[in-house]
Amino acid sequence: MNRTQFNKSVVPGLFSFALDSYRPRSGEGELWRQIIEACGSVRTSNRTFEEAAYYAALGTIPAKPEGEPIAYDDFVQGPTKRWTHRTFGLGVRITEEMIEDSLYPDIPTEMETFSRELGASSRETLTLLVFDIFNSGTGTTTHTAGDALAIFSASHTSLRAPTWSNLLAPAADLSATALQTALDAFENTRDDTGKIQMIQAKNILVNPSNAWKAKELLNSTYDPESPNNAINALKDRNLQLISTAYYTDTDAFTLLASPAIPTGGLIAYLRRKPTFARDGDFNTGDALFKTTLRFSIEINKPNCLFHSAGA
Repeated sequence: MNRTQFNKSVVPGLFSFALDSYRPRSGEGELWRQIIEACGSVRTSNRTFEEAAYYAALGTIPAKPEGEPIAYDDFVQGPTKRWTHRTFGLGVRITEEMIEDSLYPDIPTEMETFSRELGASSRETLTLLVFDIFNSGTGTTTHTAGDALAIFSASHTSLRAPTWSNLLAPAADLSATALQTALDAFENTRDDTGKIQMIQAKNILVNPSNAWKAKELLNSTYDPESPNNAINALKDRNLQLISTAYYTDTDAFTLLASPAIPTGGLIAYLRRKPTFARDGDFNTGDALFKTTLRFSIEINKPNCLFHSAGA
């Protein structure tokens, strides 16, 4: 098989394998996108970077005595967060000899494997980038919130009110008591003016090591930690469990809710979707295949997340 025949007959099949490996199987969602959309959004961009700030909400409306002027409030701007789109890329080389020795449609296993791996690597990369938000969320090395503190912190800066927390203290392993305490703290969070945010947790994120315990807490009719046949109040919460090994802490758990403000929540920009391309190396006669993507993910005000690091 010469290069012309290879490009015309084999290459389309290789790209098809790559795309099939990137796309989720029928009936499955993209895990990385599912996590983001549980507490934020995936957006597009045509710039090198994106920036966004959030503003403190206005206070409550005071009574206005007859004949007195109306009171005016000011918008207070919070920190500006930048999303810098990074490029990720990986390539594979198929030698001229492999091309010569191939007989289409019996594509060699090596070629098919290379192509599928490019697609799978794209999906894996996006998933790891998203879960790094959670796996490194108690530190400041990889990501920070808009106030330059860790994403999960007991002393987040507020623009008008006292500091606020999205970190269970003291940290506790997953249990009925710990989950109830976390839910109470999370859903009583106030905004920058002290108003109730009306947050309601929708998901709980755990490592598979905690999945069995989580299912007991969420689905049992009776309290699994009580010998007295007490009802399990957590069952009525309809918390949706997300269990994945990409969430690496085996005794931690994180609650997710819809963002309380438009510029809050987990925001990701897919600047360039995974793109597959090919070229030839004139000197060697080899065929070159690559995939690239551009992506960024950050969170400015993480009041849609509540975390326990585990005891």
